[in-house]
Amino acid sequence: MGATICCCCRSEQEQNEQLTSVILSREPPPKEQCRGSLLVFINPHSGRGKSLETFAHTVAPKLDRSLIRYEVVVTTGPNHARNVLMTKTDLGKFNGILILSGDGLVFEALNGVLCREDAFRIFPNLPIGIVPSGSGNGLLCSVLSKYGTKMNEKSVMDRALEIATSPTARAESVALYSVKTETATYAAFLSIGWGLMADIDIESEKWRKLGGHRFTLMGFIRSCNLRSYKGRLTYRPYKARGYTPSSNVFSIYDKTTQQRIDDSTAITIPSFADSEDEEKHLKNQKTTWTLHDSEDTTSSESESDEEVVIEDDFINMYAVTLSHIAADGPFAPSAKLEDNRIHLSYILWKDIGTRVDIAKYLLAIEHETHLDLPFVKRVEVSSMKLEVLSDGSYVVLDGEVVETKSIQVSSTRNNICVFSSTA
Repeated sequence: MGATICCCCRSEQEQNEQLTSVILSREPPPKEQCRGSLLVFINPHSGRGKSLETFAHTVAPKLDRSLIRYEVVVTTGPNHARNVLMTKTDLGKFNGILILSGDGLVFEALNGVLCREDAFRIFPNLPIGIVPSGSGNGLLCSVLSKYGTKMNEKSVMDRALEIATSPTARAESVALYSVKTETATYAAFLSIGWGLMADIDIESEKWRKLGGHRFTLMGFIRSCNLRSYKGRLTYRPYKARGYTPSSNVFSIYDKTTQQRIDDSTAITIPSFADSEDEEKHLKNQKTTWTLHDSEDTTSSESESDEEVVIEDDFINMYAVTLSHIAADGPFAPSAKLEDNRIHLSYILWKDIGTRVDIAKYLLAIEHETHLDLPFVKRVEVSSMKLEVLSDGSYVVLDGEVVETKSIQVSSTRNNICVFSSTA
């Protein structure tokens, strides 16, 4: 069902063209025998540039053997996946989507869905699978870590391949966050960074082919050449407000996305005597964000909701919603996939002694002790706003640069679902 490809003595572009041709010419399993189908996005330039090879030689043959059909989109540049998911009319026929890239393409895909009228019905019913070929794989590592996978490159890849191609794959909920800038609204799932770690993330892009080692190298350079960043950080401490998140584990190939949407609609729809009332209810049902701190979700208890405001010179501001931002030690060990709190940490210039402190901080992340350092402030929040008051800094959302001087992140009670385990 496939072809052997010799990549010796060929340019990268020629290799990619031949791999793409082989992938698109594969004969799918007979439709009547299939267990389900996936929409696959492959970024040929992510990480070390091996995603096409991984799909052609490993993923596709495994999917064929599992009798899982697939439709492949090889992305040609920024926003390709976003545009496909914005406009695709038959998204409901798939059991899930599979992404061969890193967190950046997941972010792009989610924000393509966000542009649809049915976005908030799709989010919890369209599972996202990931085969890691990008250099940032925080979402995948957070999911696999929950089930005890060792956080090294081989173990993560082997387990990701097993789950992505298994006919018994299961999915579960991951919390989703609403993000607003001066000009746009985003859906996010992983992190917001500004200062030191954002610089490391973006300025190491030129060493993408080094994989995760690019962060270590740039971290050393940035700790030697330390910068400060003027900003105003406003946050609201997290309160549960009676909310208990759930993992909502389900089998991916038992139903298509549309069948899951139909089932969830049938469960929640009341009886209407007038068809127009029923149509209006369906249109309004879960069509927007459910903010954790909205009037509808705020308890009547006399709790203080005062915001905390810090205007100062920062070295680092990093907020995460999942445990891992990469395959090294967890950045927020207490974070859970379905939990909607934001784990905010920051370092003020006035609180450090020397540049050695920052080197210690970066090294301590791998050993899960970075949050115990005395100059690191941390708090669990339900919303936060960052206002950048100086030039020359990046604001990074889920690993992607956002051009803004002001960004607000809010916890919601919405979620996406992600391939997580096998039965």
